[in-house]
Amino acid sequence: MHQNRGFAAILGLLIVIAIAMMLYFMDLKAIFGPSGQYMERPAAIEDHPWQLEDLLIGPDKNVPSPRKGQPELLEPIHIKAPVHRNDAPRGQVTLSFGKDCRVAADWAAQYESDKKTITIESHLSGNVVPSKEYADARGNTDKTRLFFIAKGPYTQTTHLPDKTIHSEQGTAYLLGWLRTDNTAAGTLTITTDQSWSAQYPFMSNPSNQSLR
Repeated sequence: MHQNRGFAAILGLLIVIAIAMMLYFMDLKAIFGPSGQYMERPAAIEDHPWQLEDLLIGPDKNVPSPRKGQPELLEPIHIKAPVHRNDAPRGQVTLSFGKDCRVAADWAAQYESDKKTITIESHLSGNVVPSKEYADARGNTDKTRLFFIAKGPYTQTTHLPDKTIHSEQGTAYLLGWLRTDNTAAGTLTITTDQSWSAQYPFMSNPSNQSLR
């Protein structure tokens, strides 16, 4: 009889501990949010670039000129930069900066994935934003970098192994920084309905730019 009572007491204690631990972790989730892959990094502007659409300037308005110390754009600049996703090549983007501070970009990619051939094509247009200041992850600023933004449609075509073709259309956004040595770095982002997005970083080198 005493052994049964002892066993019941231990079992009851274990149940109480288990319930307490469950409540504890539920509270942690409520405070800190979900864990795992969704918490790998904090949200960045590249995740929701459509929130910066107010920086796009219509064709009936003038774009502000770069500030002192930023790239001057006295002549048109054309830059080619490789595009990647998770370190895998995703084509090339060609950037054109005009003397009117307008920006145009053409992105083309073709690659193989899981026995599928995928192509992406997009033409984007936008402008520079001299008032936006660059800051790295540590908060260090660089006032010589010139921010630019562009937007346009994209088409992604997937050729499946069974010869069928799937086509997807959506909106592409380009956010980046132009340096005084006429190199550029940034991110292309695609989305169909803003409920999801995929990011494609790009970075040029001095040998891939020209003046005209």
